Amino acid sequence: MPDDGVMPNGADIPPGPAFDETFPSDFRWVRRIVQNAVNTLADLGLSTEDLGSFEIVLAEALNNVVEHAYPAASPGKVRLLIKRRPGALMIEIRDRGKPMPQGRAPLGNHPMTEFHQHDAMPEGGYGWYLIREIVRDLVYDRRDDENFLVIRLGIGDPILDAKSSV
Repeated sequence: MPDDGVMPNGADIPPGPAFDETFPSDFRWVRRIVQNAVNTLADLGLSTEDLGSFEIVLAEALNNVVEHAYPAASPGKVRLLIKRRPGALMIEIRDRGKPMPQGRAPLGNHPMTEFHQHDAMPEGGYGWYLIREIVRDLVYDRRDDENFLVIRLGIGDPILDAKSSV
């Protein structure tokens, strides 16, 4: 994630991450980290709508790491880095847990596509669907036994941002 750039209104983007925390892979920590990150970004002037989208994406992604990457008997560490970019937030999640199945992030198909009227409601499957519906880009990689999930979340009004950069 490059550290250069200018906001659409001409203001400089501060270099470095807006948020950088390493924490235990535990659901209680996820709640705490998500709230801390939302508070930090609220202080940077993000809209309520952008903060809501950010909170959904971050909570779903981090809960997936805790639930699937680390066995309950041997939790590990998770690192979260967030950088503000023109019209976007770059969210990077790193962990040393198990790799994602087939070495890629799930496609996030809507879990109700195979639902029939008399079937029970499906359990799970909504998280990746929500993430992929909300974000602009998502990249997963694994290097040297470390998982990297990088998400680009659009923020601001793209129409206003485009007009102000002209």
